Amino acid sequence: MRVLDDWLLTSARVAIHLPSATAVVADLHLGYDEARCRSGEAVPVRPIDVILQPLGDILYRTGIHRVVVAGDLMEDGDSRNVLDGFLGWLDRRNTELVAVVPGNHDRDLAEESNQTEVRQGRGLILATSGFQLDEWQVIHGDGPKPDGPVVQGHEHPAFRCSDRIVAPCYLFTDKHLVLPAYSPDAAGVNIVGVRRWRDYCCAVIVGDRVLDFGPVAGMSRRLIQKAKRGRG
Repeated sequence: MRVLDDWLLTSARVAIHLPSATAVVADLHLGYDEARCRSGEAVPVRPIDVILQPLGDILYRTGIHRVVVAGDLMEDGDSRNVLDGFLGWLDRRNTELVAVVPGNHDRDLAEESNQTEVRQGRGLILATSGFQLDEWQVIHGDGPKPDGPVVQGHEHPAFRCSDRIVAPCYLFTDKHLVLPAYSPDAAGVNIVGVRRWRDYCCAVIVGDRVLDFGPVAGMSRRLIQKAKRGRG
């Protein structure tokens, strides 16, 4: 689904900035399984190739070889070992990690580094003040929103219409695009009925499609009316 002229919203929870041929992804929370194990939970640790398969599929289908991370690359400071796996995964796909905008879960990485951290001979570019893609500024979203067009993560937006139906979604206005969390383990925050999102449009991920659900304001009412017409 194409929105705001410049952006292709994909079902992989990855937005493509078309003018620069760059994929922007937020809230990967790599190392989440390991963090749960450290807390005493008995959960399987998924290989990095499994976690990143949706991203890999969309990069392959679109021919994109540039990635910007809009924050929360890692789950916590003890998850830094996953960085080498992530960088190696990108190398195998001949894909450039253009920049990582540190999120609130990446604070240890941001504090210990200045702008560049070298990992096994490779530079990890940390854009601590955001990263510019043409007129769009990529931020994480846990601080003040700068002026001008912004794309961000952090909010984990999701559409919930019952206890059983919850789907990640994108939110957007003319100059603001909010990405869903890439990690399915990141709890989605229901946007229905939230006043600050009323003037935003909602694009919901349903299977392998991204569907335009229209403005957040009145969305539930419209869906109920549509369901009633379908039963009539």
